[in-house]
Amino acid sequence: MASAMTDQLDPTEAKTAILGTAAKRGAAVARVGDPDLLGDSPPGRRPADLLPQVKSMIVLGGAAPRAGEWNSPRSEVMETVGTADRIAGLGTAIARQIEQKYGYYALNVPTSTDKGDQPFLDFKAAAVAAGAGSDSLAGPVLDADHGFLYLAVVLTSLPLEFDGPLAEPACPAPACVEMWESEGTTPCLSICSIDDGGCLGGEIEQGVVIGRRYNEARCRDRVYHYWIPGYQAVLENVLNEPDARRRKMMLYGSYFTKTMWSITYSGVAQGQCLECMRVCPVGAEKRNLR
Repeated sequence: MASAMTDQLDPTEAKTAILGTAAKRGAAVARVGDPDLLGDSPPGRRPADLLPQVKSMIVLGGAAPRAGEWNSPRSEVMETVGTADRIAGLGTAIARQIEQKYGYYALNVPTSTDKGDQPFLDFKAAAVAAGAGSDSLAGPVLDADHGFLYLAVVLTSLPLEFDGPLAEPACPAPACVEMWESEGTTPCLSICSIDDGGCLGGEIEQGVVIGRRYNEARCRDRVYHYWIPGYQAVLENVLNEPDARRRKMMLYGSYFTKTMWSITYSGVAQGQCLECMRVCPVGAEKRNLR
């Protein structure tokens, strides 16, 4: 049956059907990119290293936190309301559709980490290559309409027409250019300046981001505060603590409890710091309601 479907394949119709399914099931953005554009990625993290027959790279963006979650003055709300698992599940559904309906290989790239605590694939590069967003001064890929979105990437041997990168980047937004010209900063830089203990640095020149600086280690410590790295840190300290009462306090205290909650019952609660995105004007109309 798969062979018969392959012989009669109309790539244009297949692409329309696949991206249509993604949109109906919650993707805010669904585009196709050329996997060869990630050919400069480190060995083992290229699309062909994961799926040797890969011809197309489908990038889905969606499952952003709700406006109410963005608006809550309690940052702990974002720590426990994981939404990334929704878009990861959609990636699995799209991969299943491609294999069952069209008879081609499809692989939903894992969103977890591989050896050396590295990602299986550069999701940001995949999104940029497909036009599912553009790089930002803050770091995450931004969609011009929705701003920050979680991503899923499906690699497939199904040959589809590529959409390609965006002609106009979402960052810097006009409001950021205006703020830079008047104050020498932007919303994300002002909230997390690398020169003031934060993670972000850079400049805007003629409407283009230049000289971007990013403290990855500092950012990672904040983003994954209560997730697996936090669990590992507490466990190491507990094993090295000779006092039984202190060990019990460490294991039953609020920090370790939050850490256990985040990696067990809270879905995907990795992103505990989203302050740069909270103040970002790109997609702000989706976050600012009444």
